[in-house]
Amino acid sequence: METRVYIETWGCQMNLHQSEGIAGVLASAGYTIEENLDRADVVIFNGCMVRQKAEEKVFGRVGAVVEEKRKRPVLLGVGGCLGQIHGEALLKRVASIDFVFGSSGHKALPGLIERARKQRVTELSEPVFDTESTARRKSQVSGMVTITEGCSNFCTYCIVPYARGPMRSRPRDLILKEVERLCGDGYREVLLLGQNVNSYGTDRTDNGDFAGLLTAVSRTGISRVRFTTSHPKDMSETVLRVMVQEPNVCHHLHLACQSGSDSVLRAMNRRYDRDHYIAITKMGRDLMPDLNITTDLIVGFPGETDDDFERTMDLIERVRFGSVFAAKYSPRPMTRGADLPDNVPASVKEARLERVLSRQRTIALEENRHFIGCEIEVLTEGVAKNGELYGRADDHRTVMCQGDTDVGELVTIRVEGTSASSLSGGILVREKHGGMK
Repeated sequence: METRVYIETWGCQMNLHQSEGIAGVLASAGYTIEENLDRADVVIFNGCMVRQKAEEKVFGRVGAVVEEKRKRPVLLGVGGCLGQIHGEALLKRVASIDFVFGSSGHKALPGLIERARKQRVTELSEPVFDTESTARRKSQVSGMVTITEGCSNFCTYCIVPYARGPMRSRPRDLILKEVERLCGDGYREVLLLGQNVNSYGTDRTDNGDFAGLLTAVSRTGISRVRFTTSHPKDMSETVLRVMVQEPNVCHHLHLACQSGSDSVLRAMNRRYDRDHYIAITKMGRDLMPDLNITTDLIVGFPGETDDDFERTMDLIERVRFGSVFAAKYSPRPMTRGADLPDNVPASVKEARLERVLSRQRTIALEENRHFIGCEIEVLTEGVAKNGELYGRADDHRTVMCQGDTDVGELVTIRVEGTSASSLSGGILVREKHGGMK
């Protein structure tokens, strides 16, 4: 009898790719992947623990499954970082959850689901790196490839080392084989993933470093190469020069700064200072004037003063990010930050977050307006709700494309309009078989 599985994901691109792995494992075991919750026999929530808000969203969605359970038999599983940290406590907290799994060990899911038909069950394991990809990919244009798993930095606020374990590098030959398969299957872009891609190879002697891997990936024949996320303490001039030298490595750098204040950075255990961050971004733009730098920010970290926050606002002015992912600080269990007094009032956090987002919207709009009249290359990725195609420029900016083209094509457009979040323009040239840098 057919069993239909619906998978919903919260969190980072690592989580999104892990959901592709879950789908691949279940599809290989004979399950049918379902796109609609109300038609599924099994619902899996792959949850995030990095922010309190992401955790709350998972519990908010449980209500939808409860409604379905009233109509018909449905199994609900919760996993990922959320399952890894809370474990069996989730079964005690939420009566409608039937099974819990962790941040790795997805190959055991078919058996776990069958056991859950008889009794509520939890299955966790120490975080491991399943080096062989089993992904059932959602995109047919851009393929995610994990190169490192876990993190060993232990930033004060971050739960990732506890949820995903220490940093482990995937064997270089397996990475290259996966990229070559993607290229052979017609993918135009690869996104190399890791909590800190720049630390690739530091845990083993047989892999080389990230700069060497990036060079090798760029020479597989794939049209575009991206990577995320980079840690400022490990970002090197060597990697920046590979981005210059290899024409298919995109000129986008996601470099999480978290704060512009040295005292807050020390409290966060980030192991770099403001001057180092500014120097890295300046070096990148000296080498690549078209480099788009994006970042992550936390406001309201314990002890953050008004002066500390103004230092962050000043950093935003200096660097002029293409986009900013900003969040209010929320203490996470198991981290060292959980023992600190959460002493910045909620109203102050909210006001600081709004200032960051408001100023960043203005900066993004100002920067995007510089593209008016320019011709840029875009890889088309999908169709928006209004029927218009969208894609990404080389520097990761979102572009709405007006004209006749298909998803998965490299096209040249002339930019005619901008907003804070995207560019738009008409298609000048379609190019199906090969890209232009």
